[in-house]
Amino acid sequence: MFKKMKANSAAFALWVLLACGAHILLFRGKVSMAQPIWQRLILAAAALGLVLLVHELIHALFMKVLIGGRVRLIFAKDKLGMPTPGVLAEKRGTKGQEAVMRLAPFALLTLLPDVIFCFLPGVELFFFIVALANCAGCFYDILDVCMLLHGEAW
Repeated sequence: MFKKMKANSAAFALWVLLACGAHILLFRGKVSMAQPIWQRLILAAAALGLVLLVHELIHALFMKVLIGGRVRLIFAKDKLGMPTPGVLAEKRGTKGQEAVMRLAPFALLTLLPDVIFCFLPGVELFFFIVALANCAGCFYDILDVCMLLHGEAW
């Protein structure tokens, strides 16, 4: 079941829409939109670039700490032929280690900021986009953990 979802572009699109919608509903009143549109676009581009890099670096750090061995950052083509960053390790970990390693960016770049946002009177657009974009980008990590725990090969 999860394998079919992973291969389905509509499932990914639905996840992105739900992730963005949830973040907008929860924090729309707190996000600072005081900057002119051109600055907001630059902030968004910078946040997206940072998310791609930091997300994979968190995977790499947790791989190195939990699994050990050689870990390297790579660029591979996704289903659309776009080069995307990824991380490879020479060893595999236990199911628990793999699950923690895959969910670490979601916990550190989405859940933790979201909890912090709940207690702040205002949220800077840059940090809001980091949390939102990371949440949207964690679709495959979450599906991989579901497949791992369900016993499906990925």
